[in-house]
Amino acid sequence: MYFNNCNTLEEARILYKALVRQHHPDAGGDTRTMQDINAEYSQFCATFAKHEGYERQRQAHAENRKSAADFHNLDEVAEVLRVKIEFALNLDGVEVELMGFWVWLTGNTKAHKDAIKAAGFKWAKNKEAWFFAGVPSFNRKEKSLDEIRSIHGSQQFARQARSETAGVLSA
Repeated sequence: MYFNNCNTLEEARILYKALVRQHHPDAGGDTRTMQDINAEYSQFCATFAKHEGYERQRQAHAENRKSAADFHNLDEVAEVLRVKIEFALNLDGVEVELMGFWVWLTGNTKAHKDAIKAAGFKWAKNKEAWFFAGVPSFNRKEKSLDEIRSIHGSQQFARQARSETAGVLSA
């Protein structure tokens, strides 16, 4: 509904920011509309990750290689990512980042440690971040978050504390 005409993550991010300005409860909007916008935005990002996975599969096949899409149902992966992103977007002070098929959480995660762990995220000590692998990695080579971003791309979400923004994200 809101993001149907978006073709890139950047277009969706710009539209999302405009929708937040228009529908945020502090700007005269209502909470239910913002929840719908947040849910649709997380759905768009998860679907975009799925399409990027199919594109990487096409490129890999052109080079006679296999990709994650050869071993996983990307529709199911996109749905799992959507659920994890939507969960994380509701945690005050937590920054959410989608890199490839992985969701990374940074920021004020300590306050939400138990909920994050219960949601299936794991702690990456060297990166000081929580992660959820929508598709497991077979590469055991240690990479920094910046290296992962450069390989897989990144969509970042940041949410201010509820007292500052009444619970709305900034992307």
